[in-house]
Amino acid sequence: MPNNQDEQQENIVEKQGKKLIRDKAVKVGKKIGKAAVKVAAKAILAAGKALISLLVWIGIPYLLLLGGIMVAVFMIYIATAMFFGGDPENLDEEGRGIQRYIIEAADKTVDMTRPEQIPYRVPPELLIAAAQIYDSGAIKTYNAITDLAEALRPIFEYETHKGETETITRTCTIDGGCTESTEITKYEVELLVRVDAWDRIVTTKVLSEKTPWETASRSGGTTEDGETITIDVRSQSDFFWTEDTILMDYTLYDRELSSKPFEYELESKLSVEAIYEITGGEIYYTEWLNGNSLAGFDGTIIPGSGIPLEYMQYYLEAEKKYGVDWYYLAAIHFTETGFSTHPTMLSSVGAEGHMQFMPCTWLGWNYPGCKGGLGGTSIPDSVKHDPAAIKKYGGYGVDADGDGKADPWNVKDAIFSTANYLSKSGFSSNIDKAIRNYNHSDVYVSNIKKKADEYKNTAQYVPDGGSVPNLAPGSFMRPANGRFSSPYGPRSLGSKSYHYGVDIANSANTPIVAAADGVVVKVHTGCPQQGHIESKCGGGWGNHVRIQHNVQGKIYEAVYAHFTKTAVSNGQPVQQGQLIGNMGMSGRVTGVHLHFELYNGMRNGYTNVLNPAQYIPL
Repeated sequence: MPNNQDEQQENIVEKQGKKLIRDKAVKVGKKIGKAAVKVAAKAILAAGKALISLLVWIGIPYLLLLGGIMVAVFMIYIATAMFFGGDPENLDEEGRGIQRYIIEAADKTVDMTRPEQIPYRVPPELLIAAAQIYDSGAIKTYNAITDLAEALRPIFEYETHKGETETITRTCTIDGGCTESTEITKYEVELLVRVDAWDRIVTTKVLSEKTPWETASRSGGTTEDGETITIDVRSQSDFFWTEDTILMDYTLYDRELSSKPFEYELESKLSVEAIYEITGGEIYYTEWLNGNSLAGFDGTIIPGSGIPLEYMQYYLEAEKKYGVDWYYLAAIHFTETGFSTHPTMLSSVGAEGHMQFMPCTWLGWNYPGCKGGLGGTSIPDSVKHDPAAIKKYGGYGVDADGDGKADPWNVKDAIFSTANYLSKSGFSSNIDKAIRNYNHSDVYVSNIKKKADEYKNTAQYVPDGGSVPNLAPGSFMRPANGRFSSPYGPRSLGSKSYHYGVDIANSANTPIVAAADGVVVKVHTGCPQQGHIESKCGGGWGNHVRIQHNVQGKIYEAVYAHFTKTAVSNGQPVQQGQLIGNMGMSGRVTGVHLHFELYNGMRNGYTNVLNPAQYIPL
């Protein structure tokens, strides 16, 4: 693709955008239909207050650039969402029919007869908000709502667990003669173990234990000789319970709205978020986008999951230059050639090299030998590897090592070229679409994203030495640099408020590291960074990480709270000094800081809490 194509594209988008805004105003007006017209005045008046919030959220300079017509379109969007999500008493028969259909569509996203599924029902208000952007049908025709409900339907995974009840019956007479029988009754229970919802992923650990023996006595009448019979029945059963781990994750929302038939760009998905949030919904898609990438991490990344260390420098250099996360490049490298271990690295359709580029994609489809779908299999290497020719014909090949050749058989060139291709395919705004362009398969997109998540979560992130405290082998190290801002104990003399940890204050995004070796037992994300003293998000801890530490054979649990973003996942082993996240002000806070709690053994409320100042250097 020529270097000036992005600039040309911006001009085209600007011209088409003005037309699109005017068309949207007409289309949205049609969506409201006759039913909305009768109460549109009420809805738009109600939207006025919401619009004020929108002005603050978007920013006045941006609105001035867009012009009044965009404001009008958003007014109609918000009014429509409020209209169909409001009191049915304000609707006429047609409006109530539309509203009922929206609610029924939302109900069908889960099995309403199963109580454990109901909390994951797709909100009707979200369907209304997303339908505002959908060009393929109007709310009035129901097409948008039906398609969106089906796309955003949560995915449930169940497991069957086997249990048994043991019953021991002891029958005795007055002379002491007793008989005993045992009966085993087997049963199965189906338990929900994972949910992929539009706004979160919930994984469940199933635990079980035997119930205490229960004993019941009753009279068994008398024998023929008149002796009293007593019957004692003892029973115990397997008892199952679950522990949920909730992770804010908008992968399903992002993937489905990016896919056909919707194909929403980032701006559209952010518009859905804005409409839903302004009309009362709770959504943190923007926060997830900002916190889901560790691009630009300042420190050392130690790869896991079998990634060859020699390729990390290329992934990271390409990430820095093109803004494509290193773990996506690693995932494609593994998927295409098993990290360059495939015997020939030539596919049956002619793709070649470490990252499997088609020759014409590498050189450019404007090359005469590529036009008409000829494939370019006979392109001379002197042309295909020439950076000037690639620029001329609009290809994606990159001379990353500066040897004067852009060679798909040079691993650094190939990795940089993949990053270049993904970047120009819109990776920054639509990851799914960019990956789909690489292989044209939805299955491929899903596989790459799963592998990328695996690589991201199994890597160790070790900040540069100057940005974190010194290691303390055999004991606890300080988990972050900064000012010791609040001690353990009562908040003030005579206060009923008690501070069960210590606080370390510093600037936003200061690295937070594991105070000792251990295993992550819980990660909570999804809290916005606009913390507040009354916030209950994450139990007041906001975005936080809990780690089970082992220090000289003794078990502790530590809570690290108020992150901007986390860098570890549940069940992940960590080493002392390893990055686990960044300092922020999510949850119940008044400023940026790390709140650190420490427990003797695994946390049991506050019954076993310790004063961290006695264990870490402050």
